[in-house]
Amino acid sequence: MTKVKKILCIHPEPSELRISALLNRQGLPVDLTEASLAEALADALDQPHWWDLILCDAVAFFDQGIATRLDVVKDGLDASLVLLKDSASDLAPVDGFRCGAADVVSRDDMDHLLMVCEREIKNAQVRKQLRHSVAYTSAAGVDRLAFATISDLSRPADTRLNESASRHAKADPLDLNRIRSLIDAGGLVLEYQPIISLKASDEHRNMFEALVRLKDESGCLRLPDAFLPIVIEAGLMDKIDLWIVRQTIAVLEQMQSNGARDATLFVNLATETLMSEQMVRAIGAFISAAHITPGSIVIEVRKSAFTQANDGLNRLAAILKANRHGLLVEDPALDDCAFLAAHRDLITHLKLSRETTRELTEGLAPKNALNTLVKCAHQKGMRVIALAVEHTDLMPMLLAARVNAIQGNFLSMPNRTLIYPSVRLIGSGSDFQDS
Repeated sequence: MTKVKKILCIHPEPSELRISALLNRQGLPVDLTEASLAEALADALDQPHWWDLILCDAVAFFDQGIATRLDVVKDGLDASLVLLKDSASDLAPVDGFRCGAADVVSRDDMDHLLMVCEREIKNAQVRKQLRHSVAYTSAAGVDRLAFATISDLSRPADTRLNESASRHAKADPLDLNRIRSLIDAGGLVLEYQPIISLKASDEHRNMFEALVRLKDESGCLRLPDAFLPIVIEAGLMDKIDLWIVRQTIAVLEQMQSNGARDATLFVNLATETLMSEQMVRAIGAFISAAHITPGSIVIEVRKSAFTQANDGLNRLAAILKANRHGLLVEDPALDDCAFLAAHRDLITHLKLSRETTRELTEGLAPKNALNTLVKCAHQKGMRVIALAVEHTDLMPMLLAARVNAIQGNFLSMPNRTLIYPSVRLIGSGSDFQDS
């Protein structure tokens, strides 16, 4: 029997919203508890593990110090926080993220609200399953597991990134002249997507991948597929990559100087860039001169670079190794153990590609092949990241294979404000069980 999910409502006028009745009608049994008074809220938060979702009026959240009260119990809280606003409010979801909320929803948009409630209740269930039913055993006993909650590292970083993120455009196609014009006008921008460790360890860092975008005349962001193929064909990719490396190093230096010493950025380099000796030397010089923590830059390259740009790749890898930074292969095949063995002195990370995670999700790739690849990588001291994790279906497989970290929209969309689902340590043992 499906367990009734528990929703805590903090000042959100639950009788008017009719949330529990509507969710029950949709086949999701819920029990809604209102906490409008300080005493009722204190009683509710005495048992933080009870809740599968917390709804809170946005005005009350900011005016009555709700964030502080939730922060006290965050280590026992699996429920997501969703802020409810009036239709006239200009509070954006990104503003909610900065304060620890999973979303900000207008009371008037009932369809959206119900969708968000259902989504976040499912996410809470996943967190509870991770917290209470998954444990890894080592020689020292049971290791501790990690899972993600929303927090923000953007404010101590580059304040130029704090403007609202534009939507990604799928409008008219770009040509080379227009791309040049947009770049000359300062149109290149970076977004950051968190990479979340699945296992707490001394090696864990606050990890992000830097993703380049192109802002058009209307302020919309164009994704790489819309302009990078044209840039590569024109022979300009190395200049774009140099700009990306310089920008990410500047942001990383500022983040670390403001206290985030464990922040790590993953940066893609095109194979075409590695073919230019001059550009490899320039990028290497910037990395060597950077005032950043050893190991806090990981360069991502395609597998093709090992054959098409071997000299440049080896030269860059030597610089990275000297500064204890990392080199990641972003598109290994599941049967690439021999490739990993041949390049074990260069590779520190590998990333399961979008195509690989899709095949695993759809049952087109065998689980045993994933287990073998991850085991092979670990034996050679490499860490494995799964890209494009979009929902929960893939998680049991990745956890069973001992994949180190995941990246994808299941946890966080790319964002220009460095919003980060921070990792929380949790023990494997508990009296609480979910079903």
